[in-house]
Amino acid sequence: MKNEQMALARERNRLAISRTRLANKRTFLAWCRTALAFMTFGFLLEKIDVFLTSGHRSITESVRAELGVLGQLAFIGGPVLMLFAGWRYYRLEKELGPSGTGLFIVPEVVLFGCILCGVLVYVFW
Repeated sequence: MKNEQMALARERNRLAISRTRLANKRTFLAWCRTALAFMTFGFLLEKIDVFLTSGHRSITESVRAELGVLGQLAFIGGPVLMLFAGWRYYRLEKELGPSGTGLFIVPEVVLFGCILCGVLVYVFW
């Protein structure tokens, strides 16, 4: 009887850890979606002056410069959010202990590197 209770407790613990790992992955992906939306909003802010001037609306140069700066800050903020999400994801996975599948971060690192290179080229070129 006691062995059955111990086996049931181990199974519940294993399932709880699996649920926590899945929740951690969902949260990581939600942070990445937010970061991409942040970058999209930054791109929109930077390019809105083209839309405003094409409609023959006059905007001052200071407003145009402020929109450009806000756009660049939001565009750079996206990778910062991704770094935070990755750090949080890795920290919780490490805290949960080793899993049978291992922790493969190469695809995320490659994706982050591509996004960061795109941001740097866009902002500084």
